[in-house]
Amino acid sequence: MGDTEETIEEIEGGAEEEAIPEEAGVKKLFGPAMIKTLIYVAIALVMIIISGTVAYLVAQRVGKPPATEKTSPEVKQAAPLYAYFDLEKPFSINTADTDEPHFVKITISLGYEEGRVDIQTELNKRRPQIRDIVIQVIGSKKYSQLDSYDEREQLKEELMNRINEVLKAGKIKEVVFTEFVLT
Repeated sequence: MGDTEETIEEIEGGAEEEAIPEEAGVKKLFGPAMIKTLIYVAIALVMIIISGTVAYLVAQRVGKPPATEKTSPEVKQAAPLYAYFDLEKPFSINTADTDEPHFVKITISLGYEEGRVDIQTELNKRRPQIRDIVIQVIGSKKYSQLDSYDEREQLKEELMNRINEVLKAGKIKEVVFTEFVLT
């Protein structure tokens, strides 16, 4: 019988040993490694939420048109309506650059007061002379004198002044570039 008691104690002791590893397995499941993993997952979720919110806000701002300055009704004036005289064929002109050749292709319309048949008639008669003025003025410019908005506005002013010097019936009020290609 002594053997049976030892066997029962070994069996009972074995049962206790088996219970301990099960508790250790449960402890390992929620151990430091698992807690670190859960923390990393939580941080990743927070980062995803924050980046998604930032992306949404940026997309909302990009979609809106820029704020414009508000002006009083006195300042706002409608641009005058002009009749336009087209110089027909586009101009193809080399710039005055000597180091690197550049080329301008430009189409021009001249604005004058509506109803002024005398100006229209004179512009039509002086078309070759006006084309020559345009070629001379633009051909004397370098690339750097034509590549910005302000410089093109100055060019319009210069062309208007030079053309108005030869006109007798009236003056043009505006020079419009309907095509401007600078290479």
